[in-house]
Amino acid sequence: MDICVLAGGRSPEHDVSLASATQVLQHLDRAKYRVWPVFLDRSGGFWPAKAPLPHGARWDPADQAASVGRMRPGTALDWLLDHARIDAVLPVLHGPFGEDGTIQGLCELYDLPCVGSGCAASAVAMDKLRTRQTFAACGIPLAKAYEPTTPLARADAHLEFARMQACVGTPAFVKVDASGSTVGVQRIASEADLARFLDTFRGTFRRWFAEQALTGEEITVPVLGNTGATLEPLPPVGIYPKCDSWFTHEAKYRPGATEEVVPPRGLDVAQIAAVQALAMRCHEALVCDGMSRTDMIVTVHGPVVLETNTIPGLTRTSLLPQSAAAAGYSFSGLLDRLVELALQRTVSPNQKTTPAAPAARATVASAAKTAEL
Repeated sequence: MDICVLAGGRSPEHDVSLASATQVLQHLDRAKYRVWPVFLDRSGGFWPAKAPLPHGARWDPADQAASVGRMRPGTALDWLLDHARIDAVLPVLHGPFGEDGTIQGLCELYDLPCVGSGCAASAVAMDKLRTRQTFAACGIPLAKAYEPTTPLARADAHLEFARMQACVGTPAFVKVDASGSTVGVQRIASEADLARFLDTFRGTFRRWFAEQALTGEEITVPVLGNTGATLEPLPPVGIYPKCDSWFTHEAKYRPGATEEVVPPRGLDVAQIAAVQALAMRCHEALVCDGMSRTDMIVTVHGPVVLETNTIPGLTRTSLLPQSAAAAGYSFSGLLDRLVELALQRTVSPNQKTTPAAPAARATVASAAKTAEL
C-alpha cells in the first residue's frame, strides 16, 4: 500500500508537526507501506517526495532535490494519485490549514482515505467556541466561560477584563478560537496580562474567550474508532508539570518538563471508567473518526471537559502514543490501526479506477484548454 504523510503546514504548530512526522515516518511499517513524505511549507506550497522514503532513511523536509518541486495542493494530490498511486493520506498536521478540515475536505473531494476525522468534525473541533456549543447541547460538563461579543481585533483590555472578572473571576485561562498545542492559551490574573494576550494575537485570530480556572487532576483520554462503530477508549494519562504551574506549550514539548503518568495518580477504577465514557461521548458528539484525545480536569465534583483534539501530537513526548503503549499498542501498531480505520470509511480511488484514468484526466484538461482558446 502507498501512503503519503503530510507534514509542516501554515499554522503556528509547523515545527510540532515536523517533530510528529519524524516519529511517524520512522515507525510506519515498511513491510506494509510505501511511504511518500510531503512537506507543506509555511506559505501553502506542497513538496511531494520523488520516491518513497527507504526504511531507516531520515527525511529532510528542506531537501528540495529529493522533491518533485513546489506544487499547489490540488496539483500535488493529482501527482500523488497518478504517479505515486497513493491509497491513503496520513496528515500529521496540527492547527489551522491541516487539522481544521481544510486538508480533510480536499481528500473528501477526491474520495481519498484520510487518517482521522472528516472535514466537518475537524472544523468544529478546531474551533473551541463551536466545540463548546456542541458539547453544551449534548450536556457535556464544561468550565464556566466568558464569551465576548467584540472581535479580538477591536477588544479593549480594560472593558473586557472587567466583564471577564465579573463572569469567571481570576485567575482565568484566555484562549484564541482556533489553535492547538497550547498556542494562544494564557493564564491571566490582571488587566495587563489580558492586554498582552490581546496585543499578541490581534490580526492572527478572530475571536477569543476566557474559562474559569479549575482545581483538580489534569488528564487526557484518547479514543480510537469511527463514530457509529465500536469505540476503544484508551487509558487516561495524568499530567503533572514540574516547572510550570499549568500545562504550557513549553511544558508539553520540553523533555522532562512534565511528568505524565498512566493511569493518573488520583483516579480509582470507577473514575477511570467515567472519564473514558465521557471521552467517548465527546468523540461521538463531534462525529470524530479514527482518533481523538479529550483533555479534562477532574474536580471534586467530577470531570470537566476542556477540549477535544482530532490530530493529537505524535512526537516522542506526546500523550496519545504513551496511552496507546499502556494499552498494548506499539507505535507501529497504533499507526496500522489508524490507517485501517481510515480505509474502513473510504475506498481509495486507485482501487476504484482503471489505469486509463490519468490519461482520461489529461484528455479532459487538454479539451478544456482548447475550449478556452
